[in-house]
Amino acid sequence: CVFTPVQETSAAQGIILDFGDYDISYLGVDDADENPVDSLNELCDYYGFQISWNGDELVSITKELMTYPETGSQAIWKLYVTERGELNWKQYNGSPSDIAIGDYSAVCWGLCIPGDTPTPGVDAMGVNFYGYGQCYRIVSLAPSCTETIAASGAANIIVGADEYSNYPSSVAKGLDDGSIVSVGGYTNPSYEVIAQLNPDMIIGVGDQSVHRSVIDKMRAHGVNCLATFSGDSIKTIMDNTYMIGAATNYYLKSQQTIEQIEDAMDALDNVLLEGKSVRSDVMISLSTSKSPWIAGGNTYASDVINRVLCNNIYESESNWVMVNSETVALNDPDFIIIVSSDYGNSDSEYEDMLSSLSAEWRSTKAFKEGNIFM
Repeated sequence: CVFTPVQETSAAQGIILDFGDYDISYLGVDDADENPVDSLNELCDYYGFQISWNGDELVSITKELMTYPETGSQAIWKLYVTERGELNWKQYNGSPSDIAIGDYSAVCWGLCIPGDTPTPGVDAMGVNFYGYGQCYRIVSLAPSCTETIAASGAANIIVGADEYSNYPSSVAKGLDDGSIVSVGGYTNPSYEVIAQLNPDMIIGVGDQSVHRSVIDKMRAHGVNCLATFSGDSIKTIMDNTYMIGAATNYYLKSQQTIEQIEDAMDALDNVLLEGKSVRSDVMISLSTSKSPWIAGGNTYASDVINRVLCNNIYESESNWVMVNSETVALNDPDFIIIVSSDYGNSDSEYEDMLSSLSAEWRSTKAFKEGNIFM
């Protein structure tokens, strides 16, 4: 495989229209010097939306017989930009006719309530991920990326993955039989193996320096890449799911997955409103080993624990971390949740799991009261 180096650019190449709740439209533009007002008019004309202006102020947009903002909503349309080299949106308060789309990494008309911002328009390396087109050959550099790619409906076009990706089962099977090529470990992916696979999309984790290095090299050779944000909350998980769907052109399936997550969170909130939650101390572990890897603070798992009004006993730890077995007994959780594929879902395998636990795990209230779940 021979790559021709190209100059990577983080300049926006189109306009984003964000109705909120991951309902987003995008249109590429031929001229990056075009201003956001003209670009939005073109987008609305392309999609058949009706648009209402008051000078340069966007008043409303109607699509599919619904007008946004809806009556009584506190949300208003504003223009947001992401500066080059930055990751976050900022509201643009000048005249939108006076700026060019190409001056920024991303430009978006967003329907937001005061204090909120639109869905991210750039990845974790500050690069706009819109307009890549349909993907056919994806390389994943991390298990979290592989699972999110699958959740976006694109598991069947994964041609390479890290050796630790074992979900869904189709990926694990592919790595076993060679139909999916192992590109190395989570911390040591092979650039040469990845290049030989001739991918049209590479997806890695933005806070991993080795992933950033691979992505930089491949982008320099014209390969589309996406750096996901660290999964420190449920919101970030949904943002990553949306980004992967948008970047690979598997938007519809990624939207369905996001809706399923939102529905589950709504159902959870309804239970909490009924007053059925009992504040408890919880531990989430990736194995049953004596000194396990657990969910510390700044993880989506910890976010879920907090969402159900419980306490993560390792909230003070940072991210996913290995802990000493003595701290399991010392923190004495009421509930232990084990996320692992080491055991099946039969009663006998559950009993095997319990019998393998160390003395420190057995001393906890969770063990004594039968509150260890897999």
